[in-house]
Amino acid sequence: MSLFEIGCGAGANLVNIVKSFPDRKIQLGGSDINPDAIKVATEMLKGAVLKVGSGDDIIMSDDSSDIILTDRMLIYVGPREINNYIREIRRIARRYIILCEFHSDSLFERLKLKLTAGYNVYNYVKLLEKHGFYGIIRYRIPQELWPGDMYPSYIIVANVPPRKWN
Repeated sequence: MSLFEIGCGAGANLVNIVKSFPDRKIQLGGSDINPDAIKVATEMLKGAVLKVGSGDDIIMSDDSSDIILTDRMLIYVGPREINNYIREIRRIARRYIILCEFHSDSLFERLKLKLTAGYNVYNYVKLLEKHGFYGIIRYRIPQELWPGDMYPSYIIVANVPPRKWN
């Protein structure tokens, strides 16, 4: 199994995954725009494929990872760029995507969060369906699991659509 995190920072999520599944062989990787964070992640995660780069242009092959993960990375991606990021996630994902992001069905709520906090919030169910993802499930992260979180945080899991070969 392989997992690649876009916006992995210094690798905290990847380290937690290794610790949580010590008996599983998981090929890990990640990318981040911060070279210092990737340097730290490289020191902590021997054997992981870690790259400096943007989430809308990942230097990886099509269908190269079973699972693609984001954790509050897409809140920094504006409306003009979000479709490019989702297309890139779809391109490199083989089976599933897991997004831990702010989500709202309400346009009013999304605009309010943009104006008050500066974060981009999307309706990920509609956005992912538009790009062909299916079996989309969203889990609201309970307040007690993320104390102090004032925003609508969700874990969104989706199946990657089969690639159409010409």
